[in-house]
Amino acid sequence: MRILSVQHAVPAEKLTNEYWRRRVLGSAPEEFTEQQRSATSEQMSRFFDLCGTRVRYKQEPGSRALDFVLQAARTAIDSAQVSPEEIDLLIYCGVGRGFLEPATANVVQAELGLSQATCFDILDACAGWLRAMQVAHSFLRGGAYRCALIVNCECSLESFLHYDVENRDDFERRLAAFTIGEAATATIVRADEEPDDFYFLFKTYGEHYALCMIPLPNATDYLPSEAENHHVANKFYSRSREIITASVKKIVEHFHADEHLRRWDYDIAFPHAASEAASKLVCRQLGVPADRYFGIHAEYGNTVSASVPLAMSLAKQGGRLNRGDKVLVVIGSAGMSIGFATFTF
Repeated sequence: MRILSVQHAVPAEKLTNEYWRRRVLGSAPEEFTEQQRSATSEQMSRFFDLCGTRVRYKQEPGSRALDFVLQAARTAIDSAQVSPEEIDLLIYCGVGRGFLEPATANVVQAELGLSQATCFDILDACAGWLRAMQVAHSFLRGGAYRCALIVNCECSLESFLHYDVENRDDFERRLAAFTIGEAATATIVRADEEPDDFYFLFKTYGEHYALCMIPLPNATDYLPSEAENHHVANKFYSRSREIITASVKKIVEHFHADEHLRRWDYDIAFPHAASEAASKLVCRQLGVPADRYFGIHAEYGNTVSASVPLAMSLAKQGGRLNRGDKVLVVIGSAGMSIGFATFTF
């Protein structure tokens, strides 16, 4: 398999930490004292400082989430110099979506006119893109398909945010939502006659499923009776410290235990950008030199499943990612799953 193109589209509206402080305090109850407001503001500032969050983007009024994924996909098709008729597999791998059925991929296929493509969705939180890459690799290597388009659209996410600051414990679980940034990406891969060096590794620790969720209204019917009641329907929450601590620990353990992962001298590493501090910590503990780490959290926030392909697209545009580079991808995701990929770009 060969990556022909990785492209992105990012909304124009720029959000700062101060924007979110004003939004949250503006929704606080009228009876909140100045001391409570000050404490809330300080709590948010500490969290943003800890994560290294400075800027993220949100779709501007009048735009649609679909606009961005179509923009990214059309740019990728042009860059890869393939025709829509050549694409025979389309995978949508974003958390952002407007419906549970049909597959969001169906809408993208129709709008792009990919008449020869079969399509479906893969949903695995922030690990969605890497899962889709592994699935596409298996299909292309087996000869089932020849050319795949992998897309996501982590936009229109504000409806999942929860501004309630009355309960300090619950508010702590909402803070990660204010680091979310929006973006769409498109990756085109093609079967190659020559053997490739793609290597994927995933590990899942289902016992940590409750650390990060966007539950549906019927979530309690799918949870054990003893599960904690933090499940406000259609609202994002994350026990950030716990999931980051657990995922970093497992990422480091599995990397050093895997001979294939630790054998290479990587030219560039792309960690999932849930937190700038966590990404840098992971790369240090994996032995990746600071000048070969490419992080985007500070300038784009946590763009969920778009995080790694967005970073790759930016690195390609900036001359940091070049043909022949040996690449390391590292993902920690809700679930809890961790994932790795190595390949030559």
